[in-house]
Amino acid sequence: MPDAGATPTVDAPRSGKRVRYLATAEETDGEYARFEMWLAPPPDSHGPMRHIHPKQDEYLEVRDGTLGVWHDGTERLLGPGESVTIPSGDPHRFWNAGDGELHLVGEVRPALHTELFMYVTYGLGRDYATTPSGMPLNPLRLAPVVDEFDDLLYLSHLPAWVQRAGVRALAPVARRLGYGHEYPEYVPAERRHLLDAD
Repeated sequence: MPDAGATPTVDAPRSGKRVRYLATAEETDGEYARFEMWLAPPPDSHGPMRHIHPKQDEYLEVRDGTLGVWHDGTERLLGPGESVTIPSGDPHRFWNAGDGELHLVGEVRPALHTELFMYVTYGLGRDYATTPSGMPLNPLRLAPVVDEFDDLLYLSHLPAWVQRAGVRALAPVARRLGYGHEYPEYVPAERRHLLDAD
């Protein structure tokens, strides 16, 4: 069971994910953020595409089900009680590799603005066309969000400088057309103060 003070559960139905934060950046002075995640069984879920966290180490521990992990050029299957740590800068991907729901506990160090990024991208994934992993397909909608949270992640199949250059070129255009990075409607009411914390 999550802690009594845990944040609300947030769903991303198109990618088959549910997340609830167990320890937030404010509770840990930014040292880390801890969350639990549930991934529906295939074909109703899709973990994130291969990506890199440039400034964060990520830890994943299986509570129930089977976690598939691609990291360091190899694939592994992990069961309950097993875990993996992915250092910052390492390309990786994870997914539900079992027949039932996967339940895991994850942690990122430092926390940065991961919680707010997740609320926004999961919300966009509920309302707009997305990739199988839940990221918005509309580049004008996505660019301001990625620009704002550019220290959290980038895809591993393109050099980071290429991705950043594309985002920095497109984000101002998108903002002039009315797209932004703040979506208060996707942030739980009791967490909306995160929108003002910069």
